[in-house]
Amino acid sequence: MDVNISYYLAEHGWSTCWINIDDKNYEISITHIFSEDPIQECMLSLMKIMKGEKTAEYKWYGEPGGERIQIQEIPTQKHMVKVIIDQFSADIGEEIKDFDKGIEFLIKKNLLITMFYYEFKKISELLKDRDYKENRDSDFPFESFKLFEKTVLEYLN
Repeated sequence: MDVNISYYLAEHGWSTCWINIDDKNYEISITHIFSEDPIQECMLSLMKIMKGEKTAEYKWYGEPGGERIQIQEIPTQKHMVKVIIDQFSADIGEEIKDFDKGIEFLIKKNLLITMFYYEFKKISELLKDRDYKENRDSDFPFESFKLFEKTVLEYLN
């Protein structure tokens, strides 16, 4: 299975994550206006996996609804994870009762971690440009990224 992940930090509190699986695109629109930072939530879940937890889960909210992302280690292939992305229609603060099947795929742990790391690294570098960061700077968790970067570099080496 051929997988590629691209993350774009748009202006004014929005992001888009594209997941391409075997030349089919899956697009997730993500809002940053709620209390949980979506980039930070992703990084925290990936750090749990790097530290040996078997599963991790986070939610990316849109307006309305969103996606639940689950990462599960494959017990018979500990270097692999299954990523399951399900959609929901509940707004933030509402109880999420139903999920609709989105996508799922298998990927090596280190590839998933590497893809997200370089997408977030790219954003951190782009935010050094004054014009680029003008309407985005507050939507990137710089302190959390430093810890994430340290954890990733130790994990991959």
